[in-house]
Amino acid sequence: MKHKLLLTLISFLANFIMAGFASQFGMLIEPIAQCFHADVSTIAFIFSLLNGGALVGTILAFFLIDIIGIKRITLLSYILIVVCTLMLYFTNSLIVLDICMSLIGLCGGVGLCIAGTIVVSIWQNRVQSTMLVVQDATFNIAGVIFPLITTYALTHSLSWASSYLTVGLIAVLTLVIILVTNFDLIITSKEVEKQNNNQKSEWNFGILSAGIGLFLAMLALYTFLTWAPLFVSQKFTISFEDAGNIITQYWAAALIGALVSTAIVSRVKIHHFFMTIILLAFVITIAIVNTQDLNHISYFTYGYGFVCSALYNSFVAYGVTFVKNASSKNVSFILVSGSAGAMFSPAISSLFQEYFGTQIIMNAIPVFYAVIIVMLVISQLLKRKNNLK
Repeated sequence: MKHKLLLTLISFLANFIMAGFASQFGMLIEPIAQCFHADVSTIAFIFSLLNGGALVGTILAFFLIDIIGIKRITLLSYILIVVCTLMLYFTNSLIVLDICMSLIGLCGGVGLCIAGTIVVSIWQNRVQSTMLVVQDATFNIAGVIFPLITTYALTHSLSWASSYLTVGLIAVLTLVIILVTNFDLIITSKEVEKQNNNQKSEWNFGILSAGIGLFLAMLALYTFLTWAPLFVSQKFTISFEDAGNIITQYWAAALIGALVSTAIVSRVKIHHFFMTIILLAFVITIAIVNTQDLNHISYFTYGYGFVCSALYNSFVAYGVTFVKNASSKNVSFILVSGSAGAMFSPAISSLFQEYFGTQIIMNAIPVFYAVIIVMLVISQLLKRKNNLK
C-alpha cells in the first residue's frame, strides 16, 4: 500500500509540474517578448513547442517504457526538467529558450503518460475515475499557485523565469520520491493485462469521440489561456498586468471546481457529469466573448474555471466507459489527442490572431464546445442502440 500511494503521489506531481509550465504562459507572453525583443506572435508559438514536446513525449513514453524501464525513464525525464528550468532562468538566447521549452514539454509529456498509466494500472472502477479527476485537481492547484508567483515576480521586477524556477524545485522533490518508490506494482499490473486481454484494444465511436473531443477542448482551453489577457486588455483598455488577473481567476475557480468534482464523480455517473460540464462550458464561453461589461468577465471566468476543472481526465474516464477492458493504448490515444490540442492551439491561434485579431480567435472557443456536444450526443445514441441489440 505504501508504494501504491507513492506511485499515486508521483502521478499527481506529474500533473502539478506540467501545469506549472503551462498555466502561466498567457501572463508571460508580453514580458518574454520584451525580454527577447520579439513580437508576441513569435513568443506565443514557443508555447506550441512546449505542448508539441508534450505530444511527442506522450507518444514516445509507451515505446520507451519497455526499452528503458518505467523507473529509469521517469528519473531521466525529471532530471532533464530540472536542468532545463535552470537554463531558462539564466539564458539570454531565444534559441536556448526554444530548446528548453521543447525538452520540458517532451519530458512533461512522458510524465503525464506515466501518470495516466499509473492510475489506470493500480486503481479500478469508480476509484479509478475519482483518481483521474483528482489528478486534474493537482493541475488546477498549480494553476492557482504559479500565476500568483508570476504576478509577484513581474510586479517586483524579478525575472520572468522566477516562477518556472519554483516548478524546478518541485521536480527535484519528485526525483527524491521516484528514487524511494518501487515501480514493480505497475509492471505486475501490465503483466496481468497481457495475460487476460492479450493487449487487444477495443475501438468504437465512443472512445474515438472522447479523443477528438479532448483535442477540441484543449484547443479551446489553451486558446483562452493564451489570449484572454490580451483580449481583455484590448477590449476594455486596461493594463496587461491587470488583465492577467483573468488567468488567476480561472485557476482559482478551477481548484474549487476540482474539489467539488471529485466529490460529485464519486457519486454520479461519469457521462451525466461530463455532458453537464461541456454544456456549461459552451454557454459560459459565449458569454465571455460577447459581454461588454468588464465586471461580468470576472464572474464568467470564475464559472469557466469551475466547470472545466476536471475536463482533461474526465475525457479519459468518460472514454474508457465505452470499452469493456480499457487498455493502455485506449488511454494513450485520449492523452495524445489532448496533448495535440494543447500543442496546436498556440500555433493555430497565433496565426489567426495575426491576420484576424484577438476577438475572432476568442469567438472560436464556444464553436469547439458545440462540436464536442454533437459528438457526445451521437456517441450516447450509438451506445444505447448497441445495448438494445
